[in-house]
Amino acid sequence: MSGQPADEAMLAAALDYAVASAGEVGTADLGRPSACDGWTVADTLDHLTRSLRCVATSLASGAVPRVGAPRTGPATARVLKRDLGRAAAALGAAARDLRGRRAVAVDGLPLPCHQLIVVGTIEAAVHGWDANRARPIPGELATRLLAELPSVLGRGTGRGVFAEPVALPPGRPAGERLLAALGRDHRRCP
Repeated sequence: MSGQPADEAMLAAALDYAVASAGEVGTADLGRPSACDGWTVADTLDHLTRSLRCVATSLASGAVPRVGAPRTGPATARVLKRDLGRAAAALGAAARDLRGRRAVAVDGLPLPCHQLIVVGTIEAAVHGWDANRARPIPGELATRLLAELPSVLGRGTGRGVFAEPVALPPGRPAGERLLAALGRDHRRCP
């Protein structure tokens, strides 16, 4: 049994976006600051790769594994892009082939696969933007993620993972509103 088609499409759009964003990053860009405080572009791409692998393994195995340690030592853009592409492909495959699984165990408690797919989608979209702010998050993807945020943030349950929301003037594009909801101000990034 496969995952829900709407979840798969949303995830595929975010993964395509993240891989395309990373594709525009060169080795000279890796040391520059990303939109994540204290992280370089290389740090952000490494984190995104490890996060996508974690979500893929969780969906495939039914339990959340320990997230691997950050990369140590320098990496080239080519290696980071290759690793991200592989992690994105693994997550896409895991989401398509849930084998009837509806939930994943997190500290012994069930987390619906839908919510975990939303988390992976958010990670891909937002960290794809963090690493390459020149490529806006596609509006349709951002609109869908804005609608899904309450399912993963709940009543403040996921807020500790993200910075406090940023106020924006009315009428801003969905991508900017998504970033602001997760504590990113596209106007003030380094």
